[in-house]
Amino acid sequence: MSRALISLVLPVYNEGQNIGECLRRIERGLAGHAHEILVCYDMDEDTTLPAIGAMPDRPASVRLVKNTIGRGAPKAMRAGFAAAQGDVIVTTMADLSDPPELVPRMAELVRAGAEVVSGSRYMRGGSQQGGPLLKRTLSRSAGLLLYWICGLRTRDPTNNFRAYSPQFLAGIEVESSGGFEIALELTVKAHLSGARVAEIPSSWVDRSAGKSRFRLWKWMPNYLRWFARAVLAPVLALAVLLGCAAWSAHAGGAQLWLHSGIALAVLVLARIVRGRNTRWDILQPALWILPPLWLADGLALWVGTALGSLGLFVVSLVRGRLRSRPASPAR
Repeated sequence: MSRALISLVLPVYNEGQNIGECLRRIERGLAGHAHEILVCYDMDEDTTLPAIGAMPDRPASVRLVKNTIGRGAPKAMRAGFAAAQGDVIVTTMADLSDPPELVPRMAELVRAGAEVVSGSRYMRGGSQQGGPLLKRTLSRSAGLLLYWICGLRTRDPTNNFRAYSPQFLAGIEVESSGGFEIALELTVKAHLSGARVAEIPSSWVDRSAGKSRFRLWKWMPNYLRWFARAVLAPVLALAVLLGCAAWSAHAGGAQLWLHSGIALAVLVLARIVRGRNTRWDILQPALWILPPLWLADGLALWVGTALGSLGLFVVSLVRGRLRSRPASPAR
């Protein structure tokens, strides 16, 4: 069983200019909290390593972890996940962009039951300074769409300043291989499995030294993949609702707007109770709207439709709980 320890996973690539100050800031920010700093690197030639070796005040909590899975930030993080010994695992960057003093608060939320805690630039109290305008705009827009359309409980799903529970990571297969989309992947998977996602306001400052490894256009398809996975069920449910309502109106069933309203209410209720919409919700609009097109509208129809709708909802809840049970470690 993991002990009360914060494992801070720090993927690096030639961060010799930043690593000294980064480690000092982390050590100050986590003062008084049991922690370990896992510096995860890909190659022995990385300029980060001699810079750490030359530090006269190198923190005792630092451990070097060589990534033997394959090059790239996601694989370096996976190496850190596997080496972590704590009951809270936090990922952050070595470019001094994230405020380490927020890590203890993030750890508190994980220990209180959250599976994923996001440092959020886009909620009230958060901020972002610098960085390419297009990248900032796309990130903020994606976060707001996922928050309002999908019910994802963070407005900043792409930020890699994250805290995770080890149990959640043990049950998730990390599929990201090349870019920094790993934060979006893990957050979307937590959301779809019914795990608890939380956020706290955080500030982000663009690096002042070294070179960013972020490749927007190269990694965009990977981000779009997880964005599409998150929005699929709610968008399809809404499309079916609009399509069925339009068909019923065209067929002369003006009274069926009442059924359309009920179908929409069911989708909203499912979101509130479950925290998200699932593929089972796609059937709800058709169930409420289509039968009256060819059946007499009476008490039996209402009762049957309501029972069918409830049945779909119960099945989705049961299946969601089964899917959210921890699986065998697959990092």
